[in-house]
Amino acid sequence: MSSPMCRTLQTASLVFQTALTSTLKSQRIIALPDAQETSSDPCDIGTDPDILQHIVEEEKWPVDLSLVKDGWNQKKTRSRYSQSNDAIRARARDVRLFLRGLLRELVSNGDADAEIALVTHGGFLHYLTDDWEDSYRYPGTGWYNCETRAYVFECDFWSNRDEEAWLMETRESRWRRGKDHPMYGKKDQVKLFTAAMERWEEQGLERPDEVDLDSEI
Repeated sequence: MSSPMCRTLQTASLVFQTALTSTLKSQRIIALPDAQETSSDPCDIGTDPDILQHIVEEEKWPVDLSLVKDGWNQKKTRSRYSQSNDAIRARARDVRLFLRGLLRELVSNGDADAEIALVTHGGFLHYLTDDWEDSYRYPGTGWYNCETRAYVFECDFWSNRDEEAWLMETRESRWRRGKDHPMYGKKDQVKLFTAAMERWEEQGLERPDEVDLDSEI
């Protein structure tokens, strides 16, 4: 799976080339609009679906664009893809729910050890994982380019009890990047989020929690 931004589709196509072509059944990367980056900067505004389809065909990327509809790249005020904090949190939740539903489907179809890979963006990843530790190590993110981390669902993925479908980074993933403690809890994450917004502003970046809802893009 991937954000529909060209740079993430290209990365996913290159990184997973072997996995996409090593089975008898043709595999395709699902482009998920909700996984796009958070800001309204030109580099974070996606391509119109018809143009994106042409690029995908021209580059021969094995991508399924069926979920990419008109308007996915319009970050208007109070829209689904607004750069406001509430809008980003809402679509991050929907991505987690989508991933959980897909995992259930894969396991139900016999893939007991199913794993899902998502190629997305540094800013959005903090919302997706609700992990704000080191979130300003680099401009607007604590993830370095092409970094990978592994997560599981906090609750049994068969259960609907967790309506947010929260994720938890695995111990092995944290050890691999030098962290010898678990992810911080929700109360600490609130404090870390506030610090992130302040530091992002100091870095000259847009603060999603202070987006002017009277402006439009």
